[in-house]
Amino acid sequence: MKWVALAAAVLLASMVERRPPSAAGLSAPEAGAAPQVIPWAWERREDLREYQTVAYYAGLITLANARVDVAPRRNALLLAKNAHRIAVIRIETKNATLDEAQRAAALEAIKRLFRDAEELQIDFDATRSERAFYRALLFDIHRAIDARLTITALASWCMDDRWMSDLPIDDAVPMLFRMGRDAKVIRARLARGEDFAEPRCRASVGVALDEPIITPKGRRAWLWKNDAFSASR
Repeated sequence: MKWVALAAAVLLASMVERRPPSAAGLSAPEAGAAPQVIPWAWERREDLREYQTVAYYAGLITLANARVDVAPRRNALLLAKNAHRIAVIRIETKNATLDEAQRAAALEAIKRLFRDAEELQIDFDATRSERAFYRALLFDIHRAIDARLTITALASWCMDDRWMSDLPIDDAVPMLFRMGRDAKVIRARLARGEDFAEPRCRASVGVALDEPIITPKGRRAWLWKNDAFSASR
């Protein structure tokens, strides 16, 4: 076992899942069960052949003015033969029009980037003014792609902001690292035993090995690392 998996086991009181995932294995962990640890493989060369479930950066979609610019993953990703693949697509905006035409083009780009995976995760830090567009896009994705759909979520969305309650998603992953000005308050609330107000945020957590890990217990852990998970690059 690589040191990162061992570190996750110690910090999260869990072991990396090494069996092929099932529908039950991907649902909210049962009481007392060890949470699954899923590595997030970002835009770098990665050798993750010892992991059976991998979330990997599939590409970046930039909504710039009226354009939809697509940058697919460039670096190699080595996976086990039967690995369960979760494509993570990042969305960013630059003075975007966020109209129906741009939403339709974004959906087509997502379908192309997703094509080799079993699950889809959208990573979009939508501002309040972008939420209507994001909600509509997620409904479009839900209708167009027959796969489990998750999103990353700012921790503040999960604590007090209930705008996700009607989204057609299977899970929202609260990002408990790089939280900026909200970090101190959110960490204090979790340390006091509070849970997320949004039920969709209660099955998983996103954590990083280079920051303190304080989360409710029994959650699936999506693990971020600043450099490669693999020993060689």
